[in-house]
Amino acid sequence: MARGNTRGLLKVLKIMKLSVFLVLVFALQGFAGKSYSQRTQLTLQLNNVKVLNVLNEIENSTKYYFLFNKDLIDVNRIVSVSANQEELESVLKDLFEGTNVSFVISDRQIVLTTEGSNNSQQEEKRKVTGKVTDSSGEPLPGVTVVVKGTAQGAITDMNGNYNITDVPGSAALQFSFIGLESQEVLVGNQSIINVTMQEGLVGIDEVVAIGYGTQKRATVTGSVVSTAGDELLKTPEPNVANSLIGRLPGLITNNRTGEPGYESTEILIRGRSTLGDNSPLIVVDGVADRAGGFNNIDANDIESITVLKDASAAIYGSRAANGVILVTTKRGKAGKPIVRLSSNYGLRQPTVLPDMLNSADYAVALNEIETDIYGRNPLYNDEQIQKFRDGSDPTNYPNINWMDETLRNVAPQTQHNLSISGGAEKVKYFISAGYQFQDNYYHNSASNYKQYNLRSNIDVQATDYLKLFVNISLRQEDRNSPHYGSEAIWRYLVKGDPRVNIRWPENGLPVLAPQDDFNPVTCADGTMGYQKNNASYVNADMGFSLDLSSITEGLAFDGGMYIDRSDNFYKHFQKAFFLYGYDVNSDEYFARQYGPSNAALNESMSQNLGITLNAKLSYSRTFNDAHNLSAFVAYEQYESKYDYLYGRRQDFVSTTIEQLFAGDKETAQNDGSASETGRMNYFGRVDYSYKEKYLAQFNFRYDGSENFPKGHRFGFFPGASIGWRASEEDFWKENLSFIDYFKLKASWGQMGNDRIGKYQFLTTYTYDWNALLGGDTPVSQAGIRQVRTANPNVRWEVSTTSNIGFESKFLRHFSLDLDLFKTKRTDILASGASYVPQYTGLSLPAENIGECETKGLETVLGYNKRFGKLGFNASANFSYAKSEILYFDEPATTLEWQKQTGKSIGAGWVLYDAIGIFRTQDDLDNNPHLSNAKLGDLIFRDVNEDGVIDGNDKIRPDKTTTPEIVYGLNLGFNYKNFGLSMLWQGATNVWQYLFFESGSIGNFTQDYFDNRWTHLNINAKYPRIYDREVTSTAQKNTFFLKDATYLRLKNIELSYTLPDRLLQRLPFKDLRVYTSASNLLTFTGLKDVDPETTEGGQGFAAWSTPQSRVFNFGLNLTF
Repeated sequence: MARGNTRGLLKVLKIMKLSVFLVLVFALQGFAGKSYSQRTQLTLQLNNVKVLNVLNEIENSTKYYFLFNKDLIDVNRIVSVSANQEELESVLKDLFEGTNVSFVISDRQIVLTTEGSNNSQQEEKRKVTGKVTDSSGEPLPGVTVVVKGTAQGAITDMNGNYNITDVPGSAALQFSFIGLESQEVLVGNQSIINVTMQEGLVGIDEVVAIGYGTQKRATVTGSVVSTAGDELLKTPEPNVANSLIGRLPGLITNNRTGEPGYESTEILIRGRSTLGDNSPLIVVDGVADRAGGFNNIDANDIESITVLKDASAAIYGSRAANGVILVTTKRGKAGKPIVRLSSNYGLRQPTVLPDMLNSADYAVALNEIETDIYGRNPLYNDEQIQKFRDGSDPTNYPNINWMDETLRNVAPQTQHNLSISGGAEKVKYFISAGYQFQDNYYHNSASNYKQYNLRSNIDVQATDYLKLFVNISLRQEDRNSPHYGSEAIWRYLVKGDPRVNIRWPENGLPVLAPQDDFNPVTCADGTMGYQKNNASYVNADMGFSLDLSSITEGLAFDGGMYIDRSDNFYKHFQKAFFLYGYDVNSDEYFARQYGPSNAALNESMSQNLGITLNAKLSYSRTFNDAHNLSAFVAYEQYESKYDYLYGRRQDFVSTTIEQLFAGDKETAQNDGSASETGRMNYFGRVDYSYKEKYLAQFNFRYDGSENFPKGHRFGFFPGASIGWRASEEDFWKENLSFIDYFKLKASWGQMGNDRIGKYQFLTTYTYDWNALLGGDTPVSQAGIRQVRTANPNVRWEVSTTSNIGFESKFLRHFSLDLDLFKTKRTDILASGASYVPQYTGLSLPAENIGECETKGLETVLGYNKRFGKLGFNASANFSYAKSEILYFDEPATTLEWQKQTGKSIGAGWVLYDAIGIFRTQDDLDNNPHLSNAKLGDLIFRDVNEDGVIDGNDKIRPDKTTTPEIVYGLNLGFNYKNFGLSMLWQGATNVWQYLFFESGSIGNFTQDYFDNRWTHLNINAKYPRIYDREVTSTAQKNTFFLKDATYLRLKNIELSYTLPDRLLQRLPFKDLRVYTSASNLLTFTGLKDVDPETTEGGQGFAAWSTPQSRVFNFGLNLTF
């Protein structure tokens, strides 16, 4: 650890220790010896009301709830109560004075009994049995039955039966099942309790995360969507982001690669809305931008994921302009320890591989290049081509499929997780350990990913008023790769020459590289060297929540310290290796060395330490059983320090010693850097509702960022929303009762964006080897030079977003939600049209001059119903987001059809507009064309109609690689112990540039070859053969800009849960086995590439590792 980091951490730890000590001293002195009931002070003024009303008022204003038998307790008796800051016990004694009612307070439970029955009710415990059925009379398996206020309970079996022993007569049983209305039944003298459960309104009572708190979904006024962690497990992906695809409206995710450990899935909320970074803010357990990020969190540890898409995200201020994703991890619940084991094994294969030419067809293509493009003699005659085709001379006329030689049919992956959770009233815990392994597609692969993770979330009720939590998450990520990176390997594989042997047939030795130093035999197995990228992440949290209801009911104070530490180590060891040629004259094979002189080694190390401190004062109270008010104000600060170190040596003595000291000192290089980051924030929120019918919320954040100069460092970001649950109105219930739930909502808010280059308000310099001085014998001289001019007025980029929509549930089984939104970005940092000559080495500062806008809609239609023993649910979501650049400071000479202004964000292609093929000589003679255009080439539109085809005729199509429309369909079936789920996902209004690096440098796809223009096929679909970028057809043009619309069966899972009668003979409580498949089917108009990938670094197709089709087999055990 760097010394500066250590001092900063020790300082913070001392401050935190002192703060906690003072809080504890205050708490112990102020509340020592008092129980919660003694500290609970009541103020009540109720005249001529029923006892039941008094009990309800006490429940609403405290954390207590009452248990009683209505047949024994007269709750309709009329009473008057007057209490001013009186203790709870005193109020209850006065309430039941003169009656035979007595009470017992246990924890937060108050049991009312009558004299004569009290002892028997308290002491007599019985076995309660019963049967639970649905509205059609069919038994319901899997219903949770618990004794209210305890962890005691049972689950109904396949016949809907349950039994619970030692149940007090004063207790109540709670029955709950997903999709059905929960019920509560007082036990009393009953020993058999049968219950019929009715289908309910799914989800409205669900509690969702909203940023620094939670809220009932029914009262949420913002555009907020969520999914349970268990849903993610149906798509067992090492990358959690891939499991979200298609599940949530407004969330756009694109998996661009299938390389193990590098599946950096792009996540967007409501599309693109700025010219720079569009990635959302990720918040894990209340802390933003945690070390290790989001993608590789173990899905088994996730309780829920919530997406804030509108003004609800304003609570995160300067980093929330692109939306916010809240990840909540699992915590323990009171009850017996529950041990869960989840294990699966999968087989991976590419979703699609390009179908390239065999050697005979490639020889034909090369002949056409020689004769039609260059006017030279063909390379091969018919006899030679036939030898390629029939394999009669595999040494001199081979037919090699480079992908078959390099890739295996399937590659393994595996995931395992073991967790234990439980606890008592005072301490609850969730502890989890996981392991993942994912191998690449190559034979003898040196490319793989391993992950080890450990999580511990502990909650402690230290006293009646003080709660503590401690969270620790550890994760080790080990990424291994061969010398070549993924893009280089796939580039060579796709363009691999099938005429070239990669092993000599006689002895299996790897053949001399036909291009550069690449041979598929040595490219992926570590022969050429290796790369290691190891990362360790630590997230450590400690916090408290102090109940201050003794001061005033509903007041609380909480805070915490959150430490994030990441350490990265990268190692690239490149070795000399040998490939073999054949000398025809001597009839001998010879070796040729490739790579460095023996070996070369690059190493780098980096570490980052971030510390977040926050404190929050909150208040929540319900007045007169109607007015619900909650509010908080908070402070948060964040500091981080980053250090980086690099070293390199080459000319190693031996390849067996893979350490820097073994390299030649004369070749040594080193480098290093460091940076610091700081933020300071004040924020808060106020929520109000009247009878949960009329809803309003206001939140704000006052953010300070180091990225701006003094006077501009702080920004104020407000957000407001309102809602109306119209279905709670009497007129609605009388006239529109078939619509069970209907809520209108609207929001407006402003958020900031400080994701810009650091210190743009300062003129920056660099120290480098900047000049050659010395006349006839110049020597490189080091010095300082300016690289950027300051912009002292740089300020926040601001996102103003508005949203209007509704949520509804109708006919008991259907739901329909709709949101319309608009986001406008102003003050976007962008470089102006002015410029300085490149030879100066200077760059002008970016200015706050850009403006963009995104509009769209989202809708979700759901259905949930049981048909006897068959349960069915379906959910379809649809999202549309259209972006537009409103202003971008482009040079005045920019042609109208090439401007970015008015186009979608990301419309970066500037292309010739292909309008046909020169099929005949008349076509060629009567259309302007590039100088090298010939028959069979593409016709380009003369956009400016000047009779010449040149750069002025290129256009900027309003097309991007980001889909404007995404949709998903989630289907679920369960019958008895069987379950079947399917997730379909698709996208449209999305494009790919699909041009392969083909010609004499690389192979062609079979599709292009079969459908190319020739003199014998002038009506072909494609133009003639090209040679990389030589022909006019190979110039960037719209012909190769392809519609990448697709529909994909993202996941399908079939599961079976072992019935209770079999589990009774086994040492565990629950066993579920399943098989699943990801990316099983894809429907798209594209050929040879996956529709979610994009072009490579030089604009050519299929340079990235295809994403995976995975077949999984797994089990879930509960002990």
